[in-house]
Amino acid sequence: MRHLALTFLLLLIVGCQPASEEPQPTEASNDVAAELAGNTPTQDTPTTFVEGKDYRVLDQAIEVAAFEPVPAVGGFIIEFLWPGCPHCQHFNPTIVAYELENSAVTVIKRAAPANERWALDARVFYALRGMGHRLDDELIGYYETVRENHNRLPTQEDINAFLTEHAVDLAAFQQAYDDSGITDKLRVVLQDMMEADISSVPTLVVNGKYVVTAPAPHSPGESKRYFALLDHLLKLNMAESSY
Repeated sequence: MRHLALTFLLLLIVGCQPASEEPQPTEASNDVAAELAGNTPTQDTPTTFVEGKDYRVLDQAIEVAAFEPVPAVGGFIIEFLWPGCPHCQHFNPTIVAYELENSAVTVIKRAAPANERWALDARVFYALRGMGHRLDDELIGYYETVRENHNRLPTQEDINAFLTEHAVDLAAFQQAYDDSGITDKLRVVLQDMMEADISSVPTLVVNGKYVVTAPAPHSPGESKRYFALLDHLLKLNMAESSY
């Protein structure tokens, strides 16, 4: 598997460090997601959210790309991530839990091509998508396993082992990985990140307009407020659209 020499401007991101402190390791699994989902707040949760602290508003909204799913009636949330980022790995059960409890909201994961290694992993991400495999969470979980067990990023051999485990044809995957159409997708993702001034992952953007700046939750209690914030921004956008 070759590295991609990007022909467009690369966004400079120092690691994947979010604004909050280092979270404690959390297993990215459906069990954890289900546990968090059980703590989803009801509509009566009394919470106040502040623009400039919990979220910021974009002047130019990010639109759902043609290669992404059509948003559901409840709106959409875009997550910018890197599969190799520990913070993204720890955060994944949280966003999975929210998605499980909110079937009317579409969660769109975007792999960020911020440098050559990130672009390689983004190509793996989008090659699987292009082949019709929905292995986003499994891929993130695999990167986490390699990091925790070997203290490194996956090698070509690791990725081939992952593909084999999930019955992905290696030759077909290589063809999908080399497809020039993926480069076009990476350009879209990178351009949106640059225009929205997104410089760390994971970062959520609600309905293409509201960038979540509140710290990622590290506990079920914090998840309640975080889920309520996402609900608030989805409803806020709907209210503004009705004017």
